[in-house]
Amino acid sequence: MSDDQGKALSSDEMVVTVEGQSVDWYLQSLVTTVNSTDVQFGITLFVEGAIVSGLLVGGKRYFETFAEEFAAAFPGDAEGKEEIRRSFASYAEIYTSEEGKDPPPPQFIHLIDSRCFSPGGQPLPGNRGVLWRGKINAVSGFSLGLLSEEGA
Repeated sequence: MSDDQGKALSSDEMVVTVEGQSVDWYLQSLVTTVNSTDVQFGITLFVEGAIVSGLLVGGKRYFETFAEEFAAAFPGDAEGKEEIRRSFASYAEIYTSEEGKDPPPPQFIHLIDSRCFSPGGQPLPGNRGVLWRGKINAVSGFSLGLLSEEGA
C-alpha cells in the first residue's frame, strides 16, 4: 500500500489507514491537561457496552484518593492503615513530571464519583459514586458533562 505520493507506507501507517486511529488524540489531550493541573470536570464516556459518567481528574488525584479509600477500608490499626495509604499513594508520583520534560501520551483515564449506566441510559444496580480507571483506547466516544440518574 502507498500514500498519495507513491511512497510505501510503514506497517503502523497501514494499520491507521485501514482501521483508523485507535486512540482519540483529543481525549488524550484532555487527560494530559488534567494530569498536569488541578482541573477537573464532568465527562461521560461510552465504553464497551456501558456508559460511565463522572469527574475527570488527573492520575495523581486518582491514586491519592484511591489510597485514602483503600486504607480506610483496610482492617487493622491506624499505623497499619497509614502504611497501606502511603504505599498506594506512591503511585501518584508517576504523574509528577520532570521540569522541562514532556510526559508520554497518557494511556489511562481516571474518574472520581463515577456512575455506570446501561447503553439505554438506565443506572446500573448499586450505582454509587466510585473511582474508575480505564484505558483511553477502550473509549469509543465521550461528551462533556455528567449523565444524571434523574434524566435516565
